[in-house]
Amino acid sequence: MAMVLRLGLFALAALMLAGCSKLFFYPMTPWVQNPENQGLKYEDIVLIHPRGLRIHGWWLPAARDVPVKGTVYYLHGNAQNISTHLANVQWLPGRGYNVFLLDYRGYGLSEGKPRLPDTYADVQLGLDWLRTARRTEGPLVVFGQSLGGAMAATVLGEEQNAGAADCVVLEAAFASYRDITNDIMKTSWLLWPLRWMVVPGMPQREQDPEQRIAGISPAPLMIMHSDEDEVVPYAHGERLYAAAQAPKVFQPLHGSHGQSTRDPAVQQRIIDFLNENSCAAKAPAVRDPEPATPSSPVLPPLDPASPNKGAERGYTF
Repeated sequence: MAMVLRLGLFALAALMLAGCSKLFFYPMTPWVQNPENQGLKYEDIVLIHPRGLRIHGWWLPAARDVPVKGTVYYLHGNAQNISTHLANVQWLPGRGYNVFLLDYRGYGLSEGKPRLPDTYADVQLGLDWLRTARRTEGPLVVFGQSLGGAMAATVLGEEQNAGAADCVVLEAAFASYRDITNDIMKTSWLLWPLRWMVVPGMPQREQDPEQRIAGISPAPLMIMHSDEDEVVPYAHGERLYAAAQAPKVFQPLHGSHGQSTRDPAVQQRIIDFLNENSCAAKAPAVRDPEPATPSSPVLPPLDPASPNKGAERGYTF
């Protein structure tokens, strides 16, 4: 028991020295697949910060045989890299959307080490590029999951980004960095009594998604959260919705954390939201038409597809 306590204190000291990085970021360098393995065309994109840091992403063009409806900026969760999160958005090109997946610094081929608030600059870099790139067609949709959703709310809520996104979709995002830290530590008997030492070292309240999300308005916002989420409590989704300004919609889900978009019913719900809020441009023609993708009934709450294997280490959010 004494050794366990010493190890726990050592881990705590390392966590405090590293700031929030060890808790919020679990990057992986190697890819487990690329879009070509899934039958998708793609292009490697390298964005460069003013000081030379290289940030990598994938550009997935909309399928050639469907009308181009818009562009989706995808921000993934805290673990692994874009290769393991690809399944969450690989269905979008077939529905007419270009997709840009970004790896934060330290993930995949992106240089540097991830930590807050530095990763906000990565999110901003991708947003700025999409706003000026000629390849960005139609409405710009920001789709963030878990940590990616939290950072999206924080960045998009800044005054300088007013009107940057035409629609925003957040899934399984948390409302507060300190509160999610507290929630996670409470699940461990070893970390539970040490919360008072760690939580104050997390980002300040003014950086919280809950404090910034109102700034997304007037862009239409959809918040999705599962009442069975084993990582980010359902209450975080409710808090974000309460703090957001109209137009907004809350979509309850069932199932594991961050797995909803594997389910065709949830995919259709997202497409319906984009259609209803003018985030689906009407293309003049369809090239090489193929049978339309069958739609699924939308009955709230929605059940996600089977959960994936999750992160190799740490909490995935």
